[in-house]
Formats: sequence, C-alpha cells, structure tokens
Amino acid sequence: MQRSTSLSVASLAITAVLLAGACSSSSSTSSPAASGSATGGNTITIGSDTANDHGTKDATGKSTFEIDERNDNGFYFDPTILTGSAGQSLTIDIKNEGTAPHNFSIDSLGVNVTLQPGTSQSVKVTFPPSGTTEFFCSFHRSLGMVGGLQVA
Repeated sequence: MQRSTSLSVASLAITAVLLAGACSSSSSTSSPAASGSATGGNTITIGSDTANDHGTKDATGKSTFEIDERNDNGFYFDPTILTGSAGQSLTIDIKNEGTAPHNFSIDSLGVNVTLQPGTSQSVKVTFPPSGTTEFFCSFHRSLGMVGGLQVA
C-alpha cells in the first residue's frame, strides 16, 4: 500500500510541475508589467488600470500615427502603447474598428472624443517629459480598454 501511495504522490507532483510550466508566460517587460488575461492575451498595468495588451509601436520622429479601437476578443486599443520622445507632438488618427461606440480620453491633456462604430477622428497629443501618459475608453476602461503614451 505504501508503494502505491508513493507513486500517486510522485505522479501528482510531476503533473503539477508540468501544468505550472505550461501555464507560465515567457514574455517579460519592465514597464508596464505583463501577465495573462482571461481572454488568452496579455494584460499590462498602466497607472492604476489593467490594460488588454495589443502591442507597443514606436512613434518617435513621426507626426501622425493610427490607433484602432476594437472589441473583438475583448476591449482594447491597437497598439496599446505608443513610444515617443519627451515633449513630442503627435496627431493620432483614431479609428473605431469595433461594433460598439468607443471613447478616447486623456484627462491630463483635456482630450475626450467619442466615436461610433466605423468612424474615425484625429486628435493632437503631446508625450510627457518622462514616464507614461494614460489614455482610455471611458465606456470600457474597467474592461481593460486602456493604453499609454510612453517616453522611450
């Protein structure tokens, strides 16, 4: 009986190790922090919010850049993070590619625009002197529709 119990315990231990390895994330990032989300993608922390992460794009030296608002497989901005230079001015062309109304807000810059599905609008933004300025959809912020302008 003792041998059967030892094999069962060993079997459980091996299964636990294999499951832990299969569930671990190989992505690493220093800021913002990444982890898994319920929809299978990654989430990152921006300020005090959790964002559905759909990538980072470099906007350094550019005068315009496009961000899509989406709600297929979760609510998110694509890309989620734009990197740029301190004080850089940028016109963001926001496109609502989703099926629901979305919003693009940056409290610190006084930006607050609402877009119906299939519409687009341009807004002018300025990257902060350092760190990250958060943007969000006021309708879906609690569902992870958050992003950031990050100084590279």
